[in-house]
Amino acid sequence: MLAIFLTSGAIAMGELPIIPRPLEQREAEGTLTLKEGGYVYAAAEVVVDWSRQLSAAAGLDLRPAPADAAVAIQFLSADMLPADIARPAGEGYVLRILPTTILVHAATPGGHFHGLQSLVQILEAAPRQQDGVVLEAMTVRDEPRFEWRGFMLDESRHFTGEDGVIRLLDQMARYKMNRFHWHLTDSPGWRIEIKRYPELAKVGGRGSETDRSPDAPAQYYTQEQIRRIVAYAKRKGITIIPEIDMPGHADAAVRAYPQHDGGGIGANGKPFKWSHFTFNPAKPETLEFLDGILEEVASLFPDAGVIHFGGDEVHFGWGKWKELPEVKELMAREGFQELREVETWFNRRMAGRIDDLGFITGGWDEVAARGLPTDQTLVFWWRHDRTDVLRQAIDDGYPVILCPRRPMYFDFVQDESHKVGRRWEGFNPLADVYQFPDSLTLLKEEDWKMVRGIQACLWTEETRTQDRRDFMTFPRLLAAAEAGWTSRDRKDFDDFQKRLTREMPKLQKAGFMAFDASASMSEIRE
Repeated sequence: MLAIFLTSGAIAMGELPIIPRPLEQREAEGTLTLKEGGYVYAAAEVVVDWSRQLSAAAGLDLRPAPADAAVAIQFLSADMLPADIARPAGEGYVLRILPTTILVHAATPGGHFHGLQSLVQILEAAPRQQDGVVLEAMTVRDEPRFEWRGFMLDESRHFTGEDGVIRLLDQMARYKMNRFHWHLTDSPGWRIEIKRYPELAKVGGRGSETDRSPDAPAQYYTQEQIRRIVAYAKRKGITIIPEIDMPGHADAAVRAYPQHDGGGIGANGKPFKWSHFTFNPAKPETLEFLDGILEEVASLFPDAGVIHFGGDEVHFGWGKWKELPEVKELMAREGFQELREVETWFNRRMAGRIDDLGFITGGWDEVAARGLPTDQTLVFWWRHDRTDVLRQAIDDGYPVILCPRRPMYFDFVQDESHKVGRRWEGFNPLADVYQFPDSLTLLKEEDWKMVRGIQACLWTEETRTQDRRDFMTFPRLLAAAEAGWTSRDRKDFDDFQKRLTREMPKLQKAGFMAFDASASMSEIRE
């Protein structure tokens, strides 16, 4: 018989100070007093760092355990659980607080890391006595609802920088998010060094959404910085997914290498606001250029699993394609009648290259209509007003990430009183983020097997400063984290708000300018 997990006892489930809310809790008899100088046992490569995190949370000096020491906190395998407790798999964990020790059981390093985050939050909230920190005995069994719990940061429009990304990754890890979608290229700026094509960063990296002057400083990540950030994220249980936009959103790249220009004329024959919006989709030298970029990107993100190639909004600027000799030749050779067929040809060709490099192709939901292989493509559904696109993608067999503008775009305002930010027949308050994706009534029960996860996205047109980016991201990031981790029947917005009230001072102490509705906080507008 497996143990029955309850929500009553010394610490009721609603009172357990963990975000995101765990799956199950079982009460137990007694308490544990964690004392100064207690020992921590964990894998050798993490025990020093984890001991520091636990020490900071408890306000005690906790140390890596020497051989044969009596250990206060132990990270153990799932196989070492008693027979009456179900064994965790994947990112799941079981946390047992006994009168004599604390045990975190997991089958993977990721599971242990998530158990660590829960224990840290419990220790931070635990009462202090003269001889240590007092914890109620309990067992917590936990696992994520979705495999993909993501956040996307747009770096092209306004650049964040290494320190800002690291502090963001720290918060994502605390709340058990595991995918950082890094939007590194777009029309305003190119933010990743490519050794083979150095002008991409040096020229394409100049300027931003609000500074398009030719003498603006170049802002980008060196390959050394990329490797450092990727390694840091991996230690935090986060996989970084790079996005290199093509064939649209190409102005920054074309600014650096104009020979690959595909123009920026709209489908109606009028100039698009970005005059070099596309790459030439059929020029052999341009395809070779993009191949070289993808090869370096693949080497920088070896564990990403997915390379996102954008693929969205191409029709906004493809009007000049019909004048390009290479496109004319392609259309004649293939018998194409429409530019959409050229786009499809390009997408299939580049997706094949990503596949050859050992990655799945990620793309915005437009790519679901391009006939890419369903077993090698991940569709990011973003157009909340195009539920037909989501319906068709699922019916066609594509796995999907749910990241619709409403409610998962954090460039939308979060409060009725706010003046700066997007609105589209409404906005994206904290409650709407929290209730997603269960608010998506379109999906039938059998459809959920095609949903790999959910993702929030911060587009940075109107977030010039880090304080403004913080203001738009927090605390909605915490709601997105719980929406992605916590099972549908365990979600409770009122309870989340209570836990959030305890969490807000920690965000503020860490320097985050999080929007605090309860404090009548003024809007940070730039």
